[in-house]
Order: sequence, then structure tokens, then C-alpha cells
Amino acid sequence: MRAREAAVTGRFVCVMLLCAAMLGARAGDGIAPGEALPPLTVDDIGELVLRDDEVEYSPWKTVGMAGGRVHVIQYMAARMSAKAMNEPFTERLKAAKLPLDRYHVTTIVNVDDAMFGTRGFVMAELESNKRRYFKSTIVADARGEGLRVWSLQPRSSAIIIVDPDHRVRFFREGALSEPEIGAALDIVRDGISRLAASTDTTQAPGA
Repeated sequence: MRAREAAVTGRFVCVMLLCAAMLGARAGDGIAPGEALPPLTVDDIGELVLRDDEVEYSPWKTVGMAGGRVHVIQYMAARMSAKAMNEPFTERLKAAKLPLDRYHVTTIVNVDDAMFGTRGFVMAELESNKRRYFKSTIVADARGEGLRVWSLQPRSSAIIIVDPDHRVRFFREGALSEPEIGAALDIVRDGISRLAASTDTTQAPGA
């Protein structure tokens, strides 16, 4: 069991070194791979919560993200161009069919960064997506707090992968290249493997 855990840890370190080499020069001031994710609170508009097919809104905080999971966060401007930047990665992530009890997707949309006159359409689309992907977390950021706190670029998007301890394992703004998509997926898979190995060790006394 310990040999398995050591092997998983070794793969995780290799992937992290690859990500650091690719992303170190492009990380924003607010987010740094290997460091804790700077805490973010979005209370205007906040998280979309589904109750009996009706959508309500509640304040959302990064500190409230559930433990025991790898977290994939996508922060994007409320623009089709920003959404398109993330789609190659998110489609590959869905196709991987990874265990949903081990990772969680949070989408934060900067409603303050929308085309003029489209805010109503954006909110309607978010509510529709919440009904469709009810297990995911969807957050509407009305004041662009994430842009400010995490020092992100406007009219763009970002993918952030966070481990169960809320430490950043991957960060990239803009469209991901194929090698970056592969590295991001490996980060998620290895994080899930580490969680599984930890659970096996806990459930096997004397291992």
C-alpha cells in the first residue's frame, strides 16, 4: 500500500514540475501554483442554488468549498469568447468520466464583464445551466470580485485546479494548449488517485 502511495506521489510531483515549467511565467499576481488559493467571497449576486426547480441566490466563499475533493474552478467573463476558451478542456474533463465524488467543478461568471445589454440573457443562461448541471457549482460575480482578488485579465477566462487543502496545483489564463490540457487532466487524475490512496490507507489498519 505504501509503495502504491509513493508511486502516486511521484507521478504527482512530475506533473507539478511540468506545470510549473509551462505556467510559472504566466501566473497572475493573485494566484501562484503551490500556494494557497487567495480567499474569495462573492455575495453579489452569488451562488445559484436550485430549490424545487426554482433558482435562488446565496453568498459564496472559497473557504466553503468541500474538503476531500479536487476542485476545478473556471472563472470567466460573461462573454461567448471567454466560454469558448475553456470548452476544449471542460469537454475533455467530462469525457474522462472521473468519479464525481472525488472532484468538483465550480464555474464563476463575471457578470460585470458582459457585453452591453446582455446581462439578462447571461443570467437566464446561468439559471438554465444550473438546472442542467445541478451537481456543479455556478456563481454569478456581479462586481468582478474574482478579477480583483485573483488579479485576472478582463474579457478572458482562467482554469484553476485546487487540491483538498485549497492549494493551487494548476493555473492558466486564456485558451489552453493541448499540452496544457493534458497536464491539467493529469493533475486532476493524480489528485483523485492521492485521495483514493489516502482512503485505502485509512481503511486498512497496519498497512
